[in-house]
Amino acid sequence: MRSLKTWLSQLRAGRLLWLAIAFSAGLTELIVILLSLWFHNAIHVDFIVTGIVAAAVVSFVVVLLIQMVVRVLQRADEQLLEQTLYLDSILQSTANTLIIALDTTFRVKYINAMAEQAFNVTARQAHGRRIAELVDSVRREHFEQAMRAVTPGQGYRFEFSYDVNDEPHYFEATLAEILHHHQLAGFLLVAHDATDRKQLEETLRDLSYQDGLTGIANRRRFDEKLEQEWRRATRERQPLTLIMADIDFFKNYNDLYGHPTGDECLRKIAKVLQDATSRPGDLAARYGGEEFAAILPNTSLLGAEKVAEQIRSQVEALELPHANSSVSPWVTISLGIATRVPGNDEQDAALLEGADRALYKAKQQGRNRVVVDHH
Repeated sequence: MRSLKTWLSQLRAGRLLWLAIAFSAGLTELIVILLSLWFHNAIHVDFIVTGIVAAAVVSFVVVLLIQMVVRVLQRADEQLLEQTLYLDSILQSTANTLIIALDTTFRVKYINAMAEQAFNVTARQAHGRRIAELVDSVRREHFEQAMRAVTPGQGYRFEFSYDVNDEPHYFEATLAEILHHHQLAGFLLVAHDATDRKQLEETLRDLSYQDGLTGIANRRRFDEKLEQEWRRATRERQPLTLIMADIDFFKNYNDLYGHPTGDECLRKIAKVLQDATSRPGDLAARYGGEEFAAILPNTSLLGAEKVAEQIRSQVEALELPHANSSVSPWVTISLGIATRVPGNDEQDAALLEGADRALYKAKQQGRNRVVVDHH
């Protein structure tokens, strides 16, 4: 492109044009003189005059041809430049799309501004390097796998995350073939920034797992967590503990103080459970109505009894008045505990049934207490 522009500029300046005229005129005159010598063994004046006329005609034709070629090349140059500018502006204006063109050995031929920003590299620095060399060791395997897995006509889809301006961004990428005359010419990596959608999905998922009144996990999240931890405990042969809790005489509380006060009572008790289950793997959940549950992975029966007693005593320490309780002048809570080291033929329902049995016994034995299921 640069040599073409240089040649065109020289043609416009007239340098090559005059050189071409002089060359064509001289060559024509030389041919006429040689013909004169061939036919007459001497240089005749009429041949010289004929040569001058012929040289003028040839020079004129050469000038026309050169000007025509220059105009064609100028138009082609302008069209190519226009297309290049349009294409580059389109590629650079895709602020949320990362675009990288690769050759058949997965070496970079082109990257757009988003790719430069994401990989913290300039186009000049990236050119000629393998795509996997531009990413850190954590994400390199994703790109290596994509290069191994790309299939003709379908490409390969994968996801990866990257920090852009010190903020995490999530990309959905497609690596596809570039064909030229049905032959593989390279690959194109196009990755769309899906950060906003990903964050929205996570927010919606979190909301779907959250109890609207108390803010702790809901029954759906509890069921999923119990199944996950049961499988983990089965693999690792570790104990899994479940605490089931029920507010004593809560219907009487609602009838006397009203549902708004009852809702506030539920929120305060949920806060006690959440504070007591503070380890990363623990989960406090509202099981339903006035029932709560706590899942404690890798927790022995002795450790679970301490947590349950802490919950019971702290609920009582809230000193929420309950005039319709036959147990205490304050709101109290009954708790049942079950601990299992799962066997291969057991289901998580066994743990749930054990905690329910213990909770039932706690109510039978006078409420406001912790009871363990010894199955």
